[in-house]
Parts: sequence; C-alpha cells; structure tokens
Amino acid sequence: MVRNGAPLIVVAEALGHSGTRMAEKHYAHLAPSYVADTIRRTAPDLSLLGSSAVLRQM
Repeated sequence: MVRNGAPLIVVAEALGHSGTRMAEKHYAHLAPSYVADTIRRTAPDLSLLGSSAVLRQM
C-alpha cells in the first residue's frame, strides 16, 4: 500500500493501529519521498509572482 502511494494513516488504520506511529516506524522507509511529497501536496504555494511582488522598505 505504501509503495502505491497510500498515506500512512490509511495503512495504520487498515492494520488496526490507533495512530500512525507504528506504521511510520515500520513502513515509512518504503516511501522515501513521503514527507517531501506530502509537503508539496499540502503546503500553500509560496512562489513569488516576480520581482515586482517584492516590496522594499526603507
């Protein structure tokens, strides 16, 4: 499941765990980009719109 992209919470629930701690400990290595992918998917887009979007205070 992890290698196919299932979130660790889904794996934990499928295995009957009360939280993700055990799933993270034993299965997170199967998804080495799990943290980076989650951040990319859920974080807001913080890219600047160009140099005009940056204001300089004097």
